[in-house]
Amino acid sequence: MIASKKQTTMLWAIGFLLLFPLFFQLTGEVFNSKTPVFDSGGVLTQLPIPISILTCLIGVVVLIGNYRRADLAVTFVAAMLFMMLASLIFAGFSFSFEQRKIILMLQILLPTSGLILGQMIEDTDKIIPKSFLVVLFLVVPAQLLASILQGRVVLTHNLYLFSIYQHFQFVPLVFVCAFSYVMVTLWDGYKKILCLLTILMQIYAIFSISFLTIFAFLTFITIFICSKLIEKSGKIKSVLKITLLLAFMAGLAGMLIYFGVAKNHSPNAGDGGQYIGKIQTLANDQMPRNLQDRFADWRLFGSGIVESPQSAVFGHASPLAREIRSSAHNWYLDTAYTFGLISLLPILFLIGYTIFRLWGAMGKMSSEVLWLGGIVLYLVLIDSNFKVTLRQPYPGIFAFFLWGLLLAKLQNNHIDKSKRPT
Repeated sequence: MIASKKQTTMLWAIGFLLLFPLFFQLTGEVFNSKTPVFDSGGVLTQLPIPISILTCLIGVVVLIGNYRRADLAVTFVAAMLFMMLASLIFAGFSFSFEQRKIILMLQILLPTSGLILGQMIEDTDKIIPKSFLVVLFLVVPAQLLASILQGRVVLTHNLYLFSIYQHFQFVPLVFVCAFSYVMVTLWDGYKKILCLLTILMQIYAIFSISFLTIFAFLTFITIFICSKLIEKSGKIKSVLKITLLLAFMAGLAGMLIYFGVAKNHSPNAGDGGQYIGKIQTLANDQMPRNLQDRFADWRLFGSGIVESPQSAVFGHASPLAREIRSSAHNWYLDTAYTFGLISLLPILFLIGYTIFRLWGAMGKMSSEVLWLGGIVLYLVLIDSNFKVTLRQPYPGIFAFFLWGLLLAKLQNNHIDKSKRPT
């Protein structure tokens, strides 16, 4: 009984701290920047470090007794390390390693610890999604209220006691994915509170001005409600239809009102062009600037990958200079440019394995597992092709952690009880 309580407490702590967007700096201070879009300039001591890093590493150590459950994750991390070491040696045909490349290698490998932790966990009481629910109800209303009090029409980074790092690019999508996982696992027992959270998350997604976040939220909530319509019948089905219609109309009205206000709004200075570059250009029937920049980045890094057989296989001796581009805004191109196509082999295998197991689970496993598979694939296949999500500590650890949970469920054969033969 004591062990059970300890395990429950540990899972609560892991879930809460992995999602809570609290960042520190190596100076020992809580990250609390006055600048909405913070650039550390590549200086390690200035870089905001999420508390999820420490949580993940401690969690792996505490759960070391479950290491056999994480064989696949450990093999994946070892394969990634081996391929990157090969790139360090053969990209420049030298044992004199470039410091920036070693740092980038560590930056890519660090979030993969989330995969190991996720696969070690057995969460039969659904503690992880419950802890996510607590974080969402603490942070989302507080951030929305702070944004309004500060006169913004976009999410603020400033929650007064601390600042949220990368509050435009990464944190909102992580929150929407966490919300999606909460919905599919806890819906039957927490319907009323989740309906309230859905409204808050809809406003939050719009205020994030992240197209990938808005698209993820709208796609999930539409498919989720439609799936419930298919399951139910009679009066319940009618109520769901009316709810879906009202939610759609409210969402559409909210979007129109928001963009109407945004078109003529003077944004607060210092948001890094996020507001003007996205909202006002879109309102004026122009392609958002961030999308224009991505096309240029993809061409630059893509041409660098194929400039020679050596660069294609083993990458370059050093990453592209930050003065030119800080990243490719594509995890796969970014990784392949520096470490070569060989570095992508482990993750491509893991993606293929995951899809193969999900396909084989169709009609056999619980819908929760299939939903989790969809969330993971969105982060890995869609979001990571527009951002370097998997090498950023906060979103990377979260994405790999969900992936580890998924692999654990697939390997443990979480069969839907309603579909078992009687």
